[in-house]
Amino acid sequence: MRRDDIRHENRILIRARLRRRNERYRSIFRFSLALIMATMISTVTLSLRAFALAEDSSAPSHKCYTSYTVQSGDTLSSIASNYITDEYPSSDRYIAEVVSINHLLSASQIDEGQTIILPYYTSDSSN
Repeated sequence: MRRDDIRHENRILIRARLRRRNERYRSIFRFSLALIMATMISTVTLSLRAFALAEDSSAPSHKCYTSYTVQSGDTLSSIASNYITDEYPSSDRYIAEVVSINHLLSASQIDEGQTIILPYYTSDSSN
């Protein structure tokens, strides 16, 4: 073989090795970048979750109960509008809990003069 042919083959081999090495470096770079991105996303997600939990726990709520004597014309809906707190997603849920606590058969089963128990939440721990 001639020297020029040998040099040409050596250049081809060197270029092939360089190409493989560069592809390995690119693969390592892509993997590292993906790992860094995943870590950043996890960190942000956990930070936001911790922030939300810290915000919720800043004013702890305590569930309390009070007695109420039903007045003429009262309905559980009208009573609920006065005693419901933000912890209840709807007045229907609040009324369902009042019915359950007082062992009522339905929401319309209250009579004037009857004493019922009403739940509510407060951040004041002395109640």
